[in-house]
Amino acid sequence: MKVKVEQAIAMARNNESLRGLVIEDLKDTQVRAVDALALAEHGIVLPEQNIYYNDEDIAYDPDFDEVDWSKEPLQMTWEEKMQLAEKMEKNTLGDEEISVIIKIPDRQVRQWAKENNEQMGQILGNFIVDIYKANQIIKG
Repeated sequence: MKVKVEQAIAMARNNESLRGLVIEDLKDTQVRAVDALALAEHGIVLPEQNIYYNDEDIAYDPDFDEVDWSKEPLQMTWEEKMQLAEKMEKNTLGDEEISVIIKIPDRQVRQWAKENNEQMGQILGNFIVDIYKANQIIKG
């Protein structure tokens, strides 16, 4: 089946298989870097000259953008590297839990929330991180 690059990108974003597709305008079309990554995740690698990069496509990330990066390699023993990795893992996993009281007037919704407590915690945790990052961007 033959498709255009834009169709292939849409399929990749919908997590559809691209197996057996022929992309007609692959050699003649430039693609944003984020779209090239979406295609690459599905096994379609674009030639470098067909990928264009735009700074406006890249979101600000204080955890990455505000770090002073050094090009010098770290001179550490394997034991020190293991200790650092364990420390970093603890910081990312977040051993600390936060409890929040949520009042839900609807009995059916309240029951559903109780049954799906763990999934809601994951979703709300991610949502709170996104709100925090947006707040930092607005402040900054």
